Amino acid sequence: MSFPDNHRDVPSEDSGTRSCRAEKESNYDFLRRASQAYKQILEQAGQIVVGQQSVLEGLVIAMVSRGHCLLEGGPGMAKMTILSTLAKLFGLGFHRISLTPDMTPHDIVSLETDGQRASDGTPFANILLIEEINCAQPKTQMTLLNAIQDEQITLGHTSYPLPKPFFVVATETPIERDRIAPLTASQLDRFMMKLVAGYPTFEEEFELVRRMATLPDHVVQPVFSSDELLRLQELIPRTPVSDGVAEFAVSMIRKTRVEDPAETFEFVPQQVARGAGTNSLHALIRAAQARAILSGRSRTAKNDVWYVSKLVLRHRLVMQPNASLSSDDIIDQLD
Repeated sequence: MSFPDNHRDVPSEDSGTRSCRAEKESNYDFLRRASQAYKQILEQAGQIVVGQQSVLEGLVIAMVSRGHCLLEGGPGMAKMTILSTLAKLFGLGFHRISLTPDMTPHDIVSLETDGQRASDGTPFANILLIEEINCAQPKTQMTLLNAIQDEQITLGHTSYPLPKPFFVVATETPIERDRIAPLTASQLDRFMMKLVAGYPTFEEEFELVRRMATLPDHVVQPVFSSDELLRLQELIPRTPVSDGVAEFAVSMIRKTRVEDPAETFEFVPQQVARGAGTNSLHALIRAAQARAILSGRSRTAKNDVWYVSKLVLRHRLVMQPNASLSSDDIIDQLD
């Protein structure tokens, strides 16, 4: 694997600076180790969670991209287990909030302050799992979404920063559609990705039963530290994106829009009421850059964009009320 010059530390002419820098791991070596750590993370997580490989991959890509995720899936899909396992693998703090229709913002953000910082509040964790965000009242949703966007909690006229790194996963439970407050399009846009945790295959459920009966509990060990994750987050945007890859991404986004029929397919206006906005392009490129680095490659490829396209775009397409296709179906046909 080879990383380009903008991923290498450039030494100063000062000999003392060169000496200090020589003692520090170079960006080249760090990124190589990060791609190896990614494989270890998936391997260790796979010892705890059977199946859900694409969910695990999407979560890590979003985390290193400084994004946040929506996670849709019914009960029993190991959502909490996945997040708590990732927290251990990255050596991060983890909290869970289970929302109900009668929960107020005060119930969520009950903070004690010592005059300088907030402490012991539920949202003050590196990884925050918000369960059933679509079951909460809009005011409560907005409190949490503002924290996601601003990475801080505001009390009165004082703001308290959330920890870094900070990663939010909000779950949606589709089987309870009769008692939800759906997020608006602008609120959904605050999430980089939407992941779907489906039922495992027969082979995966068989393996789950086999492990329950024969294997001891697996204890995961941290693979990457919070400081290393922060460093990786700083380096991801420096991953080169060629003009060809950029054109591929822009074309994909524009094909979802119905305003200019010349730039999309004939069937799209019949299915899509509103396509993806410009913010989705930023998320698409950033996620593709992260996938390239985690896969051990120094440059972003079209395949990286295609791989993350469904994760990034599926919740950003507003479908027609009588649409016969899903957003995933539309994205599948955008190549």
